[in-house]
Amino acid sequence: MIRINLLPIKQERKKEALRNQLIIGFLVVAVEVLILFIMFMGISDDIKAQKNENGSLDAQIKRIESSMAEHKEILKEIDEYIKRQEAIDALVAARTGPVNVMLEISRILSRSGKPTIHNDRYQALIKENPIRGYDEDWDFRRVWINTFREKDRNVTITGQGVSHEDVAEFLRRLNLSDFFVSSELVSTSLAVPKVKTSGLELKNMDKVVSFSLIGSVKYK
Repeated sequence: MIRINLLPIKQERKKEALRNQLIIGFLVVAVEVLILFIMFMGISDDIKAQKNENGSLDAQIKRIESSMAEHKEILKEIDEYIKRQEAIDALVAARTGPVNVMLEISRILSRSGKPTIHNDRYQALIKENPIRGYDEDWDFRRVWINTFREKDRNVTITGQGVSHEDVAEFLRRLNLSDFFVSSELVSTSLAVPKVKTSGLELKNMDKVVSFSLIGSVKYK
């Protein structure tokens, strides 16, 4: 019987199988490394792109912050200008305001005089309450002013009128005027005239109505 020794062949096959496994393993590792490298390069590019975008955003933020700072400075300058202008307007009003109020009283107590009020506003007032309107036929000579005092836009006026109705007409006109915020009588009493009444038939002993009123004014 012939015997053949196959042991060396088996050993060679085992070695070849081991080599194949090692080659396959190496190839697998190499492929994985390549994949990881490609992924790393992709992530690196994304990181660089994100850093560039962040840098651009930071630059934009700085520009916006700088612009806001300049904007705040401009607003501050505008606010200071407005305050200075308001102070100037207040000084001008303080100098010319009382004069304008005196002129308004002079208009009210003049021939065909009437309070300063916008016609639409006046028509709306008398439509709501007709008795608030002034008497266009009223004789302005029936009221005269003795004193006028103004302090911090608060006024005190004393004077005389031929009758209570005349005093009420003068007060009504003051309250209609755009120069007066509010006016009200403080007191009335009967007394002899303190001034000569031109054109009115008043005897020396005829009593007239002395009045005192207070109010607040606004300067236009």
